[in-house]
Amino acid sequence: MIIAVFRPVAHSLVIALSTAGCVKHLPPAPPPPPVAPAIQAAPPAAGQARLIVDVVDGPTPVRRVRVDSRQVTTSHGRPSFRFFEADDLLCPTSPCVSDVPESNVLLGFPVIGDSDAMETELVHVGPDPSVYRRSLSVYDDNTGAERVLGIIATSLGGAAAMTGTVLLPIGLAKDNAGLTTAGAISLGAGALLLTVGILMIRHDAPTYRPGSSNHFPLASH
Repeated sequence: MIIAVFRPVAHSLVIALSTAGCVKHLPPAPPPPPVAPAIQAAPPAAGQARLIVDVVDGPTPVRRVRVDSRQVTTSHGRPSFRFFEADDLLCPTSPCVSDVPESNVLLGFPVIGDSDAMETELVHVGPDPSVYRRSLSVYDDNTGAERVLGIIATSLGGAAAMTGTVLLPIGLAKDNAGLTTAGAISLGAGALLLTVGILMIRHDAPTYRPGSSNHFPLASH
């Protein structure tokens, strides 16, 4: 009986604790208006297509992401290939002009507020010059005292709820009023404190706002 009661409650506590610190996803930024930046550049060479990349959040380095392969030897001595993601600097700062063969290009953009993150966007570069404008994604981890208090409340509430989960069935099984009362109080108070803590953590959680893009022909603007 003790195990049967303890397991589902403990499982619920683990789920609650693991999801309490989730990042809140905000609505994406509105698509940038189709306004081409004023850039002067010589016409592209023969066989090259032109893509103008602009970031509405200001001058930004833009990377070109590709998939490379490396030959390795398996444990059985057979040759094999390992694929990995690599990137090169497409332009040191936006807006910029890039002349590439007509193809699909994977562009990499930074995330505001997260220096280690890079988001990729697949862009088709056709025969006609085009403009790709990007609004960057934003990660905000500016949390405060509410989150700290929420973590403390969640930890104390989880411990109290687990204690009550153990004491309550023992008191009921042994018809011990003291253990039963203590277990019920610990379980109820712990569950309440745990819930309040989770709500505080989620209310003061980091936020993520996805970026947006607009890809349009240069000639029509």
